[in-house]
Amino acid sequence: MRYSIMLQIVATITITFLGTAALFAWLQYRPGSEQKNTNNSNENITLLSHNLVEKS
Repeated sequence: MRYSIMLQIVATITITFLGTAALFAWLQYRPGSEQKNTNNSNENITLLSHNLVEKS
């Protein structure tokens, strides 16, 4: 009976650690908002430069 309880505790802890590791790996490798903001700012700069050239 004690072996069964110990096995359940170890399995629960192992699954918790694996789930946490998967969550942090997903958070680390997902595309962040920095890339989107950088792309948007580059597009805005390009549009502004084209507008300035057309006006002059």
